[in-house]
Amino acid sequence: MNTPFPFDVRAARKAGGRTDRGSLDDSRLEALRAAVGRARRTSPFYRGLLSPFPEGFPRSMEEYGGMPFTSAGDLSKDPMSFLAVSQNDVARIVTARSSGTTGTPKRVFFTEGDLEKTRSIFAEGMTALVPRGSRVLILLPGERPGSVGDLLVRGLAPEMEGVLCSCPDAEDTLNTIARLRPDCLVALPSQALRLARHSLSPLGKCLSSVLLCSDYASDSLAAAVAGAWDCTPFRHYGLTETGYGGALSCGEGQGMHVMEDSFFFEIVSPGTGETLPAGEEGEIVCSSLNAEGTPLLRYRTGDTGRFLPGTCSCGSFLRKISVKGRLANGLVLPGGFVSLADLDEVLFSLPWLGGYEVRIRGQFPVFSLDVPSLPDGVVSLPEDFEREAGNKLRPLPGLEKLLPGTEFRLTSLQDVDMAPAKRLVLPEALPRRPE
Repeated sequence: MNTPFPFDVRAARKAGGRTDRGSLDDSRLEALRAAVGRARRTSPFYRGLLSPFPEGFPRSMEEYGGMPFTSAGDLSKDPMSFLAVSQNDVARIVTARSSGTTGTPKRVFFTEGDLEKTRSIFAEGMTALVPRGSRVLILLPGERPGSVGDLLVRGLAPEMEGVLCSCPDAEDTLNTIARLRPDCLVALPSQALRLARHSLSPLGKCLSSVLLCSDYASDSLAAAVAGAWDCTPFRHYGLTETGYGGALSCGEGQGMHVMEDSFFFEIVSPGTGETLPAGEEGEIVCSSLNAEGTPLLRYRTGDTGRFLPGTCSCGSFLRKISVKGRLANGLVLPGGFVSLADLDEVLFSLPWLGGYEVRIRGQFPVFSLDVPSLPDGVVSLPEDFEREAGNKLRPLPGLEKLLPGTEFRLTSLQDVDMAPAKRLVLPEALPRRPE
């Protein structure tokens, strides 16, 4: 890269201008100690949780690893106990459901300072995708002040032009892209794939980059988007609970660089809570270093990921993390658990697939597949397509024996609502995943 990765610059400021891992680790420990001290003073929940720990905690990263986790259940049960400011200082309250589906809602409080930090993260992060002066088309919700789309539009101004798009379907969205000729598209992965494999997909050739955010994006999906428009796909990882910040890819190699000036990530064993070394997959745990309204320390995200060992070819000194979606989102089958991330990886490699949905009927999965290339009037999936999909699924745990009873249906997603929604396996159709 010709210029430093934007979050290298931010992290270097916190490390006294130095860009080595040792200096970053020292500054991170200091930032954690400050975040713990603030939470202890201002948040009733953390005042109680931290009462056994001495002032000045943590004195080391290993000591910090002995602090109890915060769970989504804690936040859902009593969100007011997390509130660390006067209610008069709350600028926005966001209600999010656990696992992004049908769990107990969580309420998160943001001050104007929190929202300004998010706008700053968005503004600086987007410079990794496109140069200043670019136009960015945004398919995320932005009608309400403080919503993610609104924060991105306001964060981009005046250096870039952010345009919200709430087109009703893929055709209208692609026509809007052709009319406005944006340099970059910001979309959920499922939205981007639907556009990339639409019959009017060539209208998106003006795009130089696409930011895939708010949900897991498989390598096969990212490759499909890149191939359709000859553009560079980027990934972003963030949580509603953390003000949408977290990690951003640089466009080179795998994974995303952690925004280490604002967040501390750990990877732990989902079963034991033990911290795992780089390269090992586990649950992502996040600590917000600068949150004002709702501080979160050692927060179990419910997401799967791993740190990538080694250094990135872009030259960044920030750690890279690979994220693989929700821990519990997938199919519980007699022969094993198949994550939605693994299903995405194999199915989105089918060049004719525009999207899919999956449910369970009895013990057998039912796949509804969208095939944009089929002419109107075709009501069932062609046999060769069904066979190709089955061959892709065969190597996944538990699916080979179930394939004879697995149903493949043809569906049409071409003209459905383009409103953003996370992809999931509906829990009411699933048995509970074993612990």
